[in-house]
Amino acid sequence: MPIMMNAKERYLAVFDDDKRKKLERVPTFVQYIREEFIALHQRTLLEKYKGIVFNNAYFDVPMILGFDSIFSPFPSSVKFRALKIIPPGSEEIKIGLDGEPVKKKNTYYQGGYVWNLDVLDEMESNLKIIDNSESIKKVLRYHEKLSPKIFPILSVDGIFDKAWRSMGMGVFSKHFRKNSKLYQRVIKFYAQILEINVEGLLNTRSTKNLVLTILDDIAYKGNLMISPARWRKDYLKLYKNITSMIQDAEMIPQIHSDGDVTEIIPHLIEAGFRGLQGWEGGCNPYYINEKFPDFVVIGFGDVSYILPHGTRKEIENHVKMLMDALKENRHFIIGPSTVIFKEIPLENVKYFIAAIKKYGRY
Repeated sequence: MPIMMNAKERYLAVFDDDKRKKLERVPTFVQYIREEFIALHQRTLLEKYKGIVFNNAYFDVPMILGFDSIFSPFPSSVKFRALKIIPPGSEEIKIGLDGEPVKKKNTYYQGGYVWNLDVLDEMESNLKIIDNSESIKKVLRYHEKLSPKIFPILSVDGIFDKAWRSMGMGVFSKHFRKNSKLYQRVIKFYAQILEINVEGLLNTRSTKNLVLTILDDIAYKGNLMISPARWRKDYLKLYKNITSMIQDAEMIPQIHSDGDVTEIIPHLIEAGFRGLQGWEGGCNPYYINEKFPDFVVIGFGDVSYILPHGTRKEIENHVKMLMDALKENRHFIIGPSTVIFKEIPLENVKYFIAAIKKYGRY
């Protein structure tokens, strides 16, 4: 008979051929819960919850709702001095390490300004590697305290997503097609930052039995943003080097992407990723399970219609379908494909978790 596992044990078991046989249920995960949802429902949830809380809404609310795990960033090992630039036909602005304006007009993506090698040269000059080991250790100690109840999945920014955002899609697309020197240097710049941050984490020597997710959107809901062949040519070697570092430290490397990533999974596996979080917009769970049975699937819950607008029965049927497709090989961690946002009714989240408890038992 399966034994009851805590949140951390349950998540890690999926990656272990022996321990996953002992799972009592499918683990749960959420990227994060938006502040607006928390503000709307936190008081109600806390008043009704009788267990231990950590006085940190970012972790408390998903834990109370029934999620086993959540993304959690860690302190960076790079420091960047904002760069002043004057775009053609515009006034002086300051840009950050992401190439975007430091003072943004709104929370939406506005487009980056790494339009030429001069800007990139200055950005490289403004980058400084720092020893942030004590701050990272502090975060990891806090995570260890949380882990039995809700397991923080360490997360760090990747390469492709940072590259196109830093340049803006229009400029990026032009240089991508030409495979220009600027494009090549930009992806190497963000690969270097990723490597520095991973090294900073690993240098704490406190990472055994943890999971590191590299955040790198490479797809839209219906298709990829980059062909598998081009991803393989430009990014596979960069990522393979980084996932080797992670695995040598006895950590588990996984990747996050929005959208339909089906075509690119073989290359992600070759790059050393052991699983992917996301799976929205057109991915077929039965196909994924059949073609990639050893690749860990995290997410898949529909946030376009089912969670925000579905009835209780529709939510239950959706969860049952996912369990029918992905449960039996025990490489499945269920959750929303993206985040829980304000427009998703609290009751629908509860229906989602209740259905997981009903159909996710082993």
